[in-house]
Amino acid sequence: MSWVQVARKDFEDALRSKLLWVLSALMILVVAGISAIPQLLHIPGEGPAPGFEDAVSFAFTWMTAMISIVGLVVGYQAIVKERESGSIRFLLGLPNSRLDVVVGKVLGRAAVVAVPTVIGFLVGAVVIAALYDGFVIADYVGLLVVSLVIGLVYVSVAVGVSAAVSTRAKAVAGVLGIYVLFDWLWWTVPMGIYWLGERELPGSTDLPTWYVFMERIGLWEPLGVISSTLVDIAGVETISTADRIAGDVPFYLEPWFAWVFVVAWIIIPLGLGYYRFNRTVLS
Repeated sequence: MSWVQVARKDFEDALRSKLLWVLSALMILVVAGISAIPQLLHIPGEGPAPGFEDAVSFAFTWMTAMISIVGLVVGYQAIVKERESGSIRFLLGLPNSRLDVVVGKVLGRAAVVAVPTVIGFLVGAVVIAALYDGFVIADYVGLLVVSLVIGLVYVSVAVGVSAAVSTRAKAVAGVLGIYVLFDWLWWTVPMGIYWLGERELPGSTDLPTWYVFMERIGLWEPLGVISSTLVDIAGVETISTADRIAGDVPFYLEPWFAWVFVVAWIIIPLGLGYYRFNRTVLS
């Protein structure tokens, strides 16, 4: 159970450094503050008053983007900072294996993201319930679960990179490269392959199965699918998979299988990072 001690130390360090409180304030601002904007912008008598769905839909993009960035920032220094400072030798001098360090670090950093997220959602629930009608507990809890999963995924990616490299500069480059490619630019990969084969750009329907499968490999796509199954709000998913592809939907494109892609994004970066970390001779 040495990994528990590593995780506890990481969490306590964040508590002592005030990082936990800073992140909590940030999440309160994002969840409660941004969700209040539709009500603040509404002019009485001009159209229907915004409701719960409007508030959560408005804040959804901001919340998910903020949590993903926080997860990367919190996680990228997890192990490489210990290597650069030399404290990794002390950490491994205790009854900790390198696997304990990787597992403990990812769980500790995930908790550093999860606790402020929960605090932000608790305060946000009070604000949203006070300002809007039609508060749906199931949707709000579903959004919280989605946010916690997003935090874990991005922390795992960052810690995996941190374990694999030897300097913080390389960690920044690796995390930023993965984020830009697999989060922002991945949609261009299946589109480019399609254009090379068909010499035309794809439409939004009648797509080949491989095209949607390639999309699911990206970071955000499977998380978006999971969001649409847990949260019933506007803007999460506009066209169903069945309407996008030509033919029947294979099992690996069913909504439940998106969890497999998400778990892969948690395990594979950590596995690769541990493999590199375990083979490294620490000076």
